Amino acid sequence: MGVISLNGFKTEPGRLADHLAASMEALGLLRGLGAQAVVLQAVAGGDIGTIATSINYADNADYATSMQKIQGDEKWQEFWMRAASGGSAQQVESSLFTDIDPDFQPDPGRPMGAVMATQWRAKPGRMADFAAKVMESYEHIRRMGGTPRALQSLIGAHPMTMMEAVTFEDLDGYGAYADKTASDAGWQEFWAGAMADPTADMIRSGLYVNISGD
Repeated sequence: MGVISLNGFKTEPGRLADHLAASMEALGLLRGLGAQAVVLQAVAGGDIGTIATSINYADNADYATSMQKIQGDEKWQEFWMRAASGGSAQQVESSLFTDIDPDFQPDPGRPMGAVMATQWRAKPGRMADFAAKVMESYEHIRRMGGTPRALQSLIGAHPMTMMEAVTFEDLDGYGAYADKTASDAGWQEFWAGAMADPTADMIRSGLYVNISGD
C-alpha cells in the first residue's frame, strides 16, 4: 500500500517567479534526501494558481522515517525558514493519501507528465458502493489511454474522501484521452449508470502538469 503526501501552495500576486524558484529548490533538496518527489502546477480546475509537491512513499512507516530525515536536515530547515519568510506563496493544503488497493505499489515507470484528478465524498452509507464503482472505472480508463490510481485521504484538507488520479505521459496524452471519453460507448454507458444512482459527490477536480523538469 503506497502513501502520497500532497502539500499545496497558492502563489501570492506578482510572485510566481519566486514561487517557482522556491518549489524547484525544495524539489532538489527533497530528492537529495531520497524522496520520490514531483512538483505539479494546476492548469485547470479549482486549484488553479497553486503549485503542489507530491511525494510517494512505500507505506506509512516509510513516510514517518522520511519525514524525520527531512525535518532533521539542516539544509532543509534553512531553506524552509527562508522560503517561509520570503512570502511568495501561502500553504493551502497538507494531505496524506493511502492507496485503496492494499497491494498497490506505484510503478517507477508510471507516466506522470500530466495528471487529471477528481476527489469525491461518498454519500452516507455508500463508501463501499463508490469504491466498487471506482474499481470498475479502471478498465475503461486504461482502455482509453489513462493510468488510474485510487487513494483515500485520512488526513488533510478533505479527510475520509477518495481521489482518483489518472496520469498521462504529457498533455497531448490527456487531450487524446479526454476526446475519447466524449465518444467512447463503453465509458458513456458506465458514466450514465454511475450518475443514475450517485454514490458520491465530487468536491475537487483539476488538471495538473509535472514541472519537475524530468
